[in-house]
Amino acid sequence: LGFTPIGSLCPDASRGRSSRCERVQRANCSGMLTVLGLIAPLFALIVLGFAIGRFGYLSPGADRLLAEFGFKIAMPALLFRATSTFAPLPTSPVSLLLAYFSASAIVWGLATLGTRHILGRPAADAPVIAMATCFGNTVMLGIPVGLIALGPEAATPAAILVAVDTPLLWVIASLHGEWSLRGRKGVSINALREIVYELARNPIVLSIILGVLWRASGLGMPGPVDKFVALLAQAAVPTALVALGLTLSRFRLQGQVRTLALIASSKLLLFPVLVFAISRWVIELPPTWAAIAILFAAMPTGANAYLFAVRSDRVINSISGSLVITTAIAAVTVSLLL
Repeated sequence: LGFTPIGSLCPDASRGRSSRCERVQRANCSGMLTVLGLIAPLFALIVLGFAIGRFGYLSPGADRLLAEFGFKIAMPALLFRATSTFAPLPTSPVSLLLAYFSASAIVWGLATLGTRHILGRPAADAPVIAMATCFGNTVMLGIPVGLIALGPEAATPAAILVAVDTPLLWVIASLHGEWSLRGRKGVSINALREIVYELARNPIVLSIILGVLWRASGLGMPGPVDKFVALLAQAAVPTALVALGLTLSRFRLQGQVRTLALIASSKLLLFPVLVFAISRWVIELPPTWAAIAILFAAMPTGANAYLFAVRSDRVINSISGSLVITTAIAAVTVSLLL
């Protein structure tokens, strides 16, 4: 940016006059610097949390408490406030969900086929790997990046996607896992009961549901209560990002290279490209809604994929490694995407 004169890159640049090539170069430089200015502080918070976790700066157990505060209190406050006060929707949420989850279904199917025919792994590994390719870190990273890069109007489509993404993918992964193990016997009632119980206790899902119900009631938010919730919401972004770094510090970059490559390429490249194509040429979405859908699709693998791997006792090392490597790569890919 500072050492090569832009005019020297443009053969049509005439002296004393700004050519079209110069203007494009300057616009690209300015845009990239703006994006880096937005993204760098966010990933710096993740690096800070990672360093704190690795060097043991906090007291034992403090990292888990901070992550729990972010997941159970600060982020639910942000999502409750966003969903209880959002403006009338510019389009039906069904269009947003169709654009996002149709792409997710394609990625899930391709990851399942890739697990069997490219990686040569057993069918029981497919649900875990597919979960890692479709479930992104939308809460702890996607929402902060979306709100800062796209503005407060991104809160509504972000909340809609988060409200459906977590329960839907967890149910699908659980059913897929049961089916791969039980075959024609189908899915057990106990498994369905456990899934419903886990979702009913999820604070992210509950906060969004409560926010929608509060808005539908028309009661409004008293001033002191709104300020209280707003203060908690302000803590959501830095807490979530530092907690994400702390969480990643407990994982190790391990697992089979081919499995990691399949997960990373599907999650960071294939998924956002499909959402872009569908939202542009199949289901036309408002610009901000399309942007948040593409951004969420480009998020690195989320921690729920690791929890599902631990619960299934399959592919644990590779899923642990995918959380670290996709987050590191996302620092570059998300910047380019924006």
